[in-house]
Amino acid sequence: MFGLSRPDGSLISDAAWQDFLGKEITPRFPDGLSVLPAQGFWRDRQTGKTGSESSRLVWIATPDRPDLAGRIEAVRRAYRARFSQQSVGVSLQRGCTAF
Repeated sequence: MFGLSRPDGSLISDAAWQDFLGKEITPRFPDGLSVLPAQGFWRDRQTGKTGSESSRLVWIATPDRPDLAGRIEAVRRAYRARFSQQSVGVSLQRGCTAF
């Protein structure tokens, strides 16, 4: 779950998002993924207020490999650093997928 607003209120452009997707996410998950537009809501850790922002959800169906957690965390860390985010949400769920 990737918020598209910076702490100063400026927006992360589509070009910046596409660059991040191409350089950080896709190389770590080359077998495929989906990106969905979303509206995210969260409670700010510093102010306690609930906020909202445009977001992107990245859906990745992948086998549970030993390096999976590290690849996910590397993407989250890179996004927080590049766009000054407090957090990047993640939800993991085991399931059965076939293509």
